[in-house]
Amino acid sequence: MRFGISPCTQSPPAGEHMDRLVDQIIEQAQQAERYGFDSFLLTEHHQQPDGYLPSPLTMAAAIAAKTSRIKVGSSVLLLPLYHAVRVAEDAAVVDIISKGRLILAMGAGYVGEDYAAFGVPKGHLPTLMEEGVEIVQRAWTEDNWSFYGQRYRLQNVTITPRPVQKPRPPMWLGGWTTPGIKRAARMGDFWYCDLINRVQTLATWAQEYYRVCRARGKTGHIAVFRDGYCAPTTAQADAEYGGPLMDSHTFYHRAGGYNPAVDPWLNDLKSPAEFTLDKVRQDRFILGSPQDCIREIEKYGRALGAEYIVLRLQHPSGPPHEKVMEAIKLFGEKVIPHFAKAPTAPA
Repeated sequence: MRFGISPCTQSPPAGEHMDRLVDQIIEQAQQAERYGFDSFLLTEHHQQPDGYLPSPLTMAAAIAAKTSRIKVGSSVLLLPLYHAVRVAEDAAVVDIISKGRLILAMGAGYVGEDYAAFGVPKGHLPTLMEEGVEIVQRAWTEDNWSFYGQRYRLQNVTITPRPVQKPRPPMWLGGWTTPGIKRAARMGDFWYCDLINRVQTLATWAQEYYRVCRARGKTGHIAVFRDGYCAPTTAQADAEYGGPLMDSHTFYHRAGGYNPAVDPWLNDLKSPAEFTLDKVRQDRFILGSPQDCIREIEKYGRALGAEYIVLRLQHPSGPPHEKVMEAIKLFGEKVIPHFAKAPTAPA
Protein backbone atom coordinates (compact mmCIF):
# COMPACT_ATOMS: atom_id res chain seq x y z
CA MET A 1 0.00 0.00 0.00
CA ARG A 2 1.23 3.46 -0.90
CA PHE A 3 -0.03 6.79 0.36
CA GLY A 4 -0.62 10.24 -1.04
CA ILE A 5 -2.02 13.54 0.18
CA SER A 6 -4.49 15.85 -1.50
CA PRO A 7 -4.29 19.21 0.29
CA CYS A 8 -6.94 21.82 0.97
CA THR A 9 -6.54 24.55 -1.67
CA GLN A 10 -9.17 26.97 -0.33
CA SER A 11 -8.81 30.13 1.74
CA PRO A 12 -12.18 31.07 3.21
CA PRO A 13 -14.12 33.19 3.35
CA ALA A 14 -13.05 35.13 0.26
CA GLY A 15 -9.67 33.82 -0.86
CA GLU A 16 -7.86 36.73 0.76
CA HIS A 17 -4.82 34.71 1.93
CA MET A 18 -3.98 32.65 -1.17
CA ASP A 19 -0.30 33.66 -1.05
CA ARG A 20 0.02 32.22 2.46
CA LEU A 21 -2.00 29.13 1.48
CA VAL A 22 0.32 28.37 -1.44
CA ASP A 23 3.34 28.52 0.88
CA GLN A 24 1.61 26.18 3.33
CA ILE A 25 0.72 23.70 0.57
CA ILE A 26 4.37 23.55 -0.46
CA GLU A 27 5.43 23.06 3.18
CA GLN A 28 2.94 20.20 3.51
CA ALA A 29 4.32 18.59 0.33
CA GLN A 30 7.86 18.81 1.69
CA GLN A 31 6.69 17.31 4.99
CA ALA A 32 4.94 14.50 3.12
CA GLU A 33 8.14 13.78 1.20
CA ARG A 34 10.14 13.82 4.44
CA TYR A 35 7.86 11.25 6.10
CA GLY A 36 7.48 8.67 3.36
CA PHE A 37 4.37 9.61 1.40
CA ASP A 38 4.44 8.61 -2.26
CA SER A 39 2.49 11.49 -3.84
CA PHE A 40 0.98 14.94 -3.40
CA LEU A 41 -1.99 15.54 -5.70
CA LEU A 42 -4.11 18.65 -6.32
CA THR A 43 -7.86 18.98 -6.81
CA GLU A 44 -9.63 21.51 -9.04
CA HIS A 45 -12.77 23.66 -8.96
CA HIS A 46 -13.70 27.02 -10.45
CA GLN A 47 -15.62 30.18 -9.52
CA GLN A 48 -15.54 29.37 -5.80
CA PRO A 49 -15.75 32.39 -3.46
CA ASP A 50 -12.99 31.06 -1.18
CA GLY A 51 -10.41 31.18 -3.98
CA TYR A 52 -10.29 27.42 -4.59
CA LEU A 53 -7.14 26.95 -6.68
CA PRO A 54 -8.32 26.20 -10.24
CA SER A 55 -5.00 25.06 -11.76
CA PRO A 56 -3.71 21.74 -10.39
CA LEU A 57 -0.92 21.31 -12.94
CA THR A 58 0.45 24.81 -12.28
CA MET A 59 0.53 24.13 -8.55
CA ALA A 60 2.03 20.67 -9.15
CA ALA A 61 4.87 22.29 -11.10
CA ALA A 62 5.56 24.65 -8.19
CA ILE A 63 5.65 21.71 -5.77
CA ALA A 64 7.90 19.73 -8.11
CA ALA A 65 10.42 22.58 -8.06
CA LYS A 66 10.52 22.47 -4.24
CA THR A 67 10.75 18.67 -3.81
CA SER A 68 12.93 15.88 -5.15
CA ARG A 69 11.25 12.48 -4.66
CA ILE A 70 7.52 12.72 -4.05
CA LYS A 71 5.22 12.32 -7.04
CA VAL A 72 3.08 15.31 -8.01
CA GLY A 73 -0.07 15.74 -10.05
CA SER A 74 -3.84 16.03 -10.02
CA SER A 75 -6.70 14.64 -7.93
CA VAL A 76 -8.50 15.15 -10.34
CA LEU A 77 -7.99 17.38 -13.38
CA LEU A 78 -11.37 18.11 -15.00
CA LEU A 79 -10.47 17.00 -18.50
CA PRO A 80 -13.68 18.10 -20.31
CA LEU A 81 -12.92 21.75 -19.49
CA TYR A 82 -9.79 21.85 -21.63
CA HIS A 83 -8.51 20.98 -25.06
CA ALA A 84 -6.99 17.54 -24.60
CA VAL A 85 -3.88 18.29 -26.66
CA ARG A 86 -3.10 21.23 -24.40
CA VAL A 87 -3.56 19.02 -21.33
CA ALA A 88 -1.08 16.54 -22.82
CA GLU A 89 1.43 19.34 -23.43
CA ASP A 90 1.07 20.97 -20.00
CA ALA A 91 1.24 17.63 -18.21
CA ALA A 92 4.34 16.66 -20.19
CA VAL A 93 6.04 19.86 -19.02
CA VAL A 94 5.21 19.02 -15.38
CA ASP A 95 6.70 15.56 -15.90
CA ILE A 96 9.86 17.19 -17.25
CA ILE A 97 10.08 19.74 -14.41
CA SER A 98 9.62 16.95 -11.86
CA LYS A 99 12.05 14.63 -13.68
CA GLY A 100 9.45 11.94 -14.18
CA ARG A 101 7.23 12.29 -11.09
CA LEU A 102 3.83 13.12 -12.63
CA ILE A 103 0.59 11.26 -11.86
CA LEU A 104 -2.26 12.56 -14.02
CA ALA A 105 -5.61 11.74 -12.44
CA MET A 106 -8.57 12.93 -14.49
CA GLY A 107 -12.33 13.00 -14.12
CA ALA A 108 -15.48 14.48 -15.60
CA GLY A 109 -16.49 16.37 -12.45
CA TYR A 110 -19.89 17.20 -11.02
CA VAL A 111 -19.98 20.90 -9.99
CA GLY A 112 -22.08 23.09 -12.27
CA GLU A 113 -19.99 26.23 -11.75
CA ASP A 114 -16.96 24.47 -13.22
CA TYR A 115 -18.62 23.88 -16.57
CA ALA A 116 -20.50 27.17 -16.64
CA ALA A 117 -17.16 28.99 -16.45
CA PHE A 118 -16.03 27.33 -19.67
CA GLY A 119 -19.35 27.09 -21.47
CA VAL A 120 -19.23 23.29 -21.58
CA PRO A 121 -22.69 21.65 -21.83
CA LYS A 122 -23.21 18.94 -19.22
CA GLY A 123 -24.43 16.57 -21.92
CA HIS A 124 -21.03 16.72 -23.62
CA LEU A 125 -19.09 15.47 -20.58
CA PRO A 126 -19.06 11.72 -21.39
CA THR A 127 -17.83 12.16 -24.96
CA LEU A 128 -15.34 14.88 -24.05
CA MET A 129 -13.94 12.63 -21.32
CA GLU A 130 -13.80 9.52 -23.49
CA GLU A 131 -12.19 11.24 -26.47
CA GLY A 132 -9.94 13.39 -24.30
CA VAL A 133 -8.36 10.43 -22.50
CA GLU A 134 -7.52 8.75 -25.79
CA ILE A 135 -6.07 11.98 -27.18
CA VAL A 136 -3.81 12.54 -24.15
CA GLN A 137 -2.55 8.96 -24.36
CA ARG A 138 -1.84 9.19 -28.08
CA ALA A 139 -0.25 12.62 -27.79
CA TRP A 140 2.26 11.23 -25.32
CA THR A 141 3.18 8.14 -27.33
CA GLU A 142 2.61 8.69 -31.08
CA ASP A 143 3.90 10.89 -33.89
CA ASN A 144 1.88 12.44 -36.70
CA TRP A 145 -1.46 11.01 -35.55
CA SER A 146 -5.01 12.01 -36.39
CA PHE A 147 -8.30 11.69 -34.53
CA TYR A 148 -11.87 11.96 -35.77
CA GLY A 149 -14.53 11.86 -33.06
CA GLN A 150 -17.73 13.55 -32.02
CA ARG A 151 -15.99 16.41 -30.16
CA TYR A 152 -12.51 16.45 -31.67
CA ARG A 153 -11.23 16.38 -35.24
CA LEU A 154 -7.45 16.50 -35.29
CA GLN A 155 -4.93 15.95 -38.08
CA ASN A 156 -1.20 15.23 -38.11
CA VAL A 157 -0.50 15.94 -34.44
CA THR A 158 2.93 15.54 -32.84
CA ILE A 159 3.55 17.16 -29.47
CA THR A 160 6.98 18.14 -28.19
CA PRO A 161 8.57 17.80 -25.74
CA ARG A 162 7.41 14.39 -24.59
CA PRO A 163 7.13 13.29 -20.95
CA VAL A 164 10.14 11.82 -19.18
CA GLN A 165 8.29 8.66 -18.09
CA LYS A 166 8.11 5.93 -20.73
CA PRO A 167 5.94 4.91 -22.39
CA ARG A 168 3.99 7.67 -20.60
CA PRO A 169 3.08 8.95 -17.12
CA PRO A 170 0.45 7.00 -15.16
CA MET A 171 -3.16 8.00 -15.79
CA TRP A 172 -5.77 7.52 -13.07
CA LEU A 173 -9.42 7.89 -14.01
CA GLY A 174 -12.07 8.84 -11.49
CA GLY A 175 -15.60 7.50 -11.64
CA TRP A 176 -18.55 6.79 -9.35
CA THR A 177 -21.08 5.84 -12.00
CA THR A 178 -21.13 2.60 -13.96
CA PRO A 179 -19.98 4.27 -17.23
CA GLY A 180 -17.18 6.07 -15.39
CA ILE A 181 -15.99 2.91 -13.66
CA LYS A 182 -16.03 0.99 -16.94
CA ARG A 183 -14.07 3.81 -18.60
CA ALA A 184 -11.45 3.60 -15.88
CA ALA A 185 -11.16 -0.14 -16.52
CA ARG A 186 -10.87 0.28 -20.28
CA MET A 187 -8.65 3.34 -20.50
CA GLY A 188 -6.96 4.05 -17.16
CA ASP A 189 -4.02 2.65 -15.27
CA PHE A 190 -5.88 3.02 -11.95
CA TRP A 191 -9.51 3.50 -10.99
CA TYR A 192 -9.54 6.44 -8.57
CA CYS A 193 -12.43 5.96 -6.10
CA ASP A 194 -14.42 8.82 -4.57
CA LEU A 195 -14.21 10.01 -0.96
CA ILE A 196 -17.91 9.81 -0.03
CA ASN A 197 -19.01 6.20 -0.44
CA ARG A 198 -18.38 3.50 2.16
CA VAL A 199 -15.90 0.70 1.60
CA GLN A 200 -18.71 -1.84 1.03
CA THR A 201 -20.16 0.26 -1.80
CA LEU A 202 -16.74 0.69 -3.37
CA ALA A 203 -16.16 -3.07 -3.11
CA THR A 204 -19.35 -3.73 -5.08
CA TRP A 205 -18.28 -1.30 -7.77
CA ALA A 206 -14.80 -2.81 -7.76
CA GLN A 207 -16.26 -6.14 -8.90
CA GLU A 208 -17.51 -4.46 -12.08
CA TYR A 209 -14.18 -2.68 -12.53
CA TYR A 210 -12.18 -5.90 -12.28
CA ARG A 211 -14.66 -7.71 -14.55
CA VAL A 212 -14.10 -5.20 -17.35
CA CYS A 213 -10.34 -5.31 -16.78
CA ARG A 214 -10.31 -9.10 -17.09
CA ALA A 215 -12.39 -8.96 -20.27
CA ARG A 216 -9.72 -6.71 -21.78
CA GLY A 217 -6.84 -8.88 -20.57
CA LYS A 218 -5.43 -6.29 -18.21
CA THR A 219 -4.68 -6.14 -14.49
CA GLY A 220 -6.80 -3.66 -12.57
CA HIS A 221 -5.41 -1.27 -9.98
CA ILE A 222 -7.38 0.80 -7.47
CA ALA A 223 -6.51 4.02 -5.65
CA VAL A 224 -8.92 5.35 -3.03
CA PHE A 225 -9.45 9.00 -2.11
CA ARG A 226 -10.40 9.32 1.57
CA ASP A 227 -10.86 11.95 4.22
CA GLY A 228 -8.47 11.08 7.01
CA TYR A 229 -6.43 12.36 9.90
CA CYS A 230 -4.05 10.85 12.43
CA ALA A 231 -3.50 12.03 16.02
CA PRO A 232 -2.06 10.32 19.12
CA THR A 233 -5.54 9.31 20.30
CA THR A 234 -8.96 8.76 18.74
CA ALA A 235 -10.44 11.50 20.90
CA GLN A 236 -7.82 14.02 19.82
CA ALA A 237 -8.30 13.15 16.14
CA ASP A 238 -12.05 13.62 16.48
CA ALA A 239 -11.62 16.91 18.32
CA GLU A 240 -9.20 18.38 15.78
CA TYR A 241 -10.65 16.99 12.56
CA GLY A 242 -14.26 16.00 13.21
CA GLY A 243 -15.80 19.47 13.00
CA PRO A 244 -14.12 20.53 9.73
CA LEU A 245 -14.77 17.08 8.28
CA MET A 246 -18.48 17.33 8.99
CA ASP A 247 -18.64 20.87 7.58
CA SER A 248 -17.57 19.39 4.24
CA HIS A 249 -19.76 16.29 4.39
CA THR A 250 -22.82 18.26 5.46
CA PHE A 251 -22.33 20.25 2.26
CA TYR A 252 -22.04 17.01 0.25
CA HIS A 253 -25.19 15.67 1.88
CA ARG A 254 -27.19 18.81 1.10
CA ALA A 255 -25.86 18.78 -2.48
CA GLY A 256 -27.03 15.19 -3.03
CA GLY A 257 -23.65 13.49 -2.76
CA TYR A 258 -24.97 10.91 -0.29
CA ASN A 259 -27.23 8.24 -1.76
CA PRO A 260 -30.06 6.80 0.40
CA ALA A 261 -30.04 3.71 -1.82
CA VAL A 262 -26.64 2.73 -0.41
CA ASP A 263 -27.05 4.45 2.99
CA PRO A 264 -30.69 3.68 3.95
CA TRP A 265 -30.33 5.33 7.37
CA LEU A 266 -30.43 8.68 5.55
CA ASN A 267 -34.17 8.14 5.06
CA ASP A 268 -34.64 8.17 8.84
CA LEU A 269 -33.04 11.56 9.48
CA LYS A 270 -35.59 13.95 10.97
CA SER A 271 -33.40 17.05 10.72
CA PRO A 272 -29.98 18.09 9.32
CA ALA A 273 -28.67 18.12 12.90
CA GLU A 274 -28.91 14.31 12.93
CA PHE A 275 -26.32 14.06 10.15
CA THR A 276 -23.40 13.54 12.55
CA LEU A 277 -19.89 12.12 12.58
CA ASP A 278 -21.04 9.09 14.55
CA LYS A 279 -23.61 8.34 11.85
CA VAL A 280 -21.30 8.65 8.83
CA ARG A 281 -17.85 7.60 10.03
CA GLN A 282 -18.12 3.81 9.83
CA ASP A 283 -16.08 2.40 6.90
CA ARG A 284 -15.87 5.86 5.34
CA PHE A 285 -13.01 7.80 6.99
CA ILE A 286 -9.43 6.96 7.94
CA LEU A 287 -9.57 8.81 11.22
CA GLY A 288 -8.15 8.32 14.68
CA SER A 289 -5.02 7.03 16.36
CA PRO A 290 -2.30 5.33 14.29
CA GLN A 291 -3.79 1.93 15.14
CA ASP A 292 -7.27 3.15 14.17
CA CYS A 293 -5.91 4.31 10.81
CA ILE A 294 -4.13 1.00 10.20
CA ARG A 295 -7.32 -0.96 10.85
CA GLU A 296 -9.34 1.21 8.47
CA ILE A 297 -6.73 1.09 5.70
CA GLU A 298 -6.56 -2.70 5.90
CA LYS A 299 -10.28 -2.84 5.05
CA TYR A 300 -9.59 -1.28 1.65
CA GLY A 301 -6.88 -3.79 0.88
CA ARG A 302 -9.12 -6.72 1.80
CA ALA A 303 -12.39 -5.51 0.28
CA LEU A 304 -11.15 -3.78 -2.89
CA GLY A 305 -7.60 -4.95 -3.42
CA ALA A 306 -6.70 -1.25 -3.17
CA GLU A 307 -3.02 -0.44 -3.61
CA TYR A 308 -3.05 3.28 -2.95
CA ILE A 309 -4.73 5.62 -0.45
CA VAL A 310 -4.83 9.39 -1.00
CA LEU A 311 -5.74 11.33 2.15
CA ARG A 312 -7.36 14.73 2.55
CA LEU A 313 -6.06 15.90 5.93
CA GLN A 314 -7.50 19.41 5.90
CA HIS A 315 -10.76 21.18 5.06
CA PRO A 316 -11.53 24.88 4.56
CA SER A 317 -12.50 25.19 8.25
CA GLY A 318 -9.50 23.24 9.57
CA PRO A 319 -7.48 21.78 11.14
CA PRO A 320 -4.87 24.57 11.04
CA HIS A 321 -1.66 24.15 9.07
CA GLU A 322 0.45 23.37 12.15
CA LYS A 323 -1.82 20.47 13.12
CA VAL A 324 -1.75 19.12 9.55
CA MET A 325 2.05 19.12 9.65
CA GLU A 326 1.90 17.11 12.90
CA ALA A 327 -0.59 14.65 11.40
CA ILE A 328 1.63 14.08 8.36
CA LYS A 329 4.60 13.35 10.64
CA LEU A 330 2.67 10.96 12.88
CA PHE A 331 1.12 9.09 9.95
CA GLY A 332 4.54 8.79 8.33
CA GLU A 333 6.17 7.50 11.50
CA LYS A 334 3.46 5.15 12.78
CA VAL A 335 1.20 4.11 9.88
CA ILE A 336 3.19 4.01 6.64
CA PRO A 337 5.90 1.66 8.03
CA HIS A 338 3.19 -0.90 8.85
CA PHE A 339 2.45 -1.24 5.13
CA ALA A 340 5.98 -0.83 3.80
CA LYS A 341 6.63 -4.56 3.45
CA ALA A 342 3.47 -5.27 1.45
CA PRO A 343 4.13 -5.82 -2.29
CA THR A 344 2.72 -3.15 -4.58
CA ALA A 345 2.23 -2.78 -8.32
CA PRO A 346 3.83 0.09 -10.23
CA ALA A 347 1.79 3.28 -10.55
